[in-house]
Amino acid sequence: MMMPFSGRKDGLSVSEALPDRSLFTLVAMMSFLAALTLAGATGARALSARWAGGAAQLVTVQVPDPDQPLTPASKKEPVGPTRAEAVLADLNTLPPGSVMHRLDKEELARLLEPWLGEADNSALPLPAIIRIRLPDNAQVPNDLEQTLTAHVPGTIVEHNASWGERLKALANSLLACAGLALLTVGGIATLVTGLATRAGLSTRRDIIEILHGLGASDGYIAGRFAWRTAMLGLSGSLAGTVLAMVPLLVLFRMAAPFANISLQSDTLLLPDWQTLQNIIPTDMLVAFAALPFVAAFICWITTQSMVRLWLRRLP
Repeated sequence: MMMPFSGRKDGLSVSEALPDRSLFTLVAMMSFLAALTLAGATGARALSARWAGGAAQLVTVQVPDPDQPLTPASKKEPVGPTRAEAVLADLNTLPPGSVMHRLDKEELARLLEPWLGEADNSALPLPAIIRIRLPDNAQVPNDLEQTLTAHVPGTIVEHNASWGERLKALANSLLACAGLALLTVGGIATLVTGLATRAGLSTRRDIIEILHGLGASDGYIAGRFAWRTAMLGLSGSLAGTVLAMVPLLVLFRMAAPFANISLQSDTLLLPDWQTLQNIIPTDMLVAFAALPFVAAFICWITTQSMVRLWLRRLP
């Protein structure tokens, strides 16, 4: 007569068949790496978005000899506009909403201070620097540099959009590498869970054969093993994710001034939820919260598959 098995006292001793140290430690290490990978991918995407929304709309124009007249003076004709004034006049054809600003001497001195120090730079033949901020979704005319160069020879136009495209390509490459790294970590987690499950089945082979012959279903036996590995994966991944938060909090705290975020001196030691939202992007927090459950699911589905396939091979 077949005996139905229910409850948790089934004689499988899954906790002894699957020791918690090895699988817990390996899942914690892989979750640590996965959390760092997610942080790097999110940071690359945020940097690309910030550049595209800000610096990519900046255009810099350099005008050598800005105070020289555009055309040589003659006796019959008065002195015309200077080279800088001519460039500013040509820039009036930019899209509506564009903001132009010519750097004054104090701003130029601060710009050159890292290289020349606080020395008097008034004797240097400095070019005029015109900074332009385009409105959102606006583009510089393709022939702007050719037009300015033809009208005012020597003018240099530096458009940050080209750097934005390069940074976007770099960010996409980093995202692809991060995705590949996450797939690799997931594959290693699957392999480790499968090896641990096989070892546990080998140590309990005789008991499983007896219980299976007495009526224990495949789903029941697989569920007991899967529950054990899922709990180990959940706890190990949670530990690894929390451990990864420590270096990430230090890095984000160092980067906070660049993002115009002010932090109290004690927020790094005991950060509250509001502080975490200020220094860590929301999508990264969501990914970190989901990481332990993803690890638990990988362990659960791997063990379920391994145990069911193993049970089908029993005589």
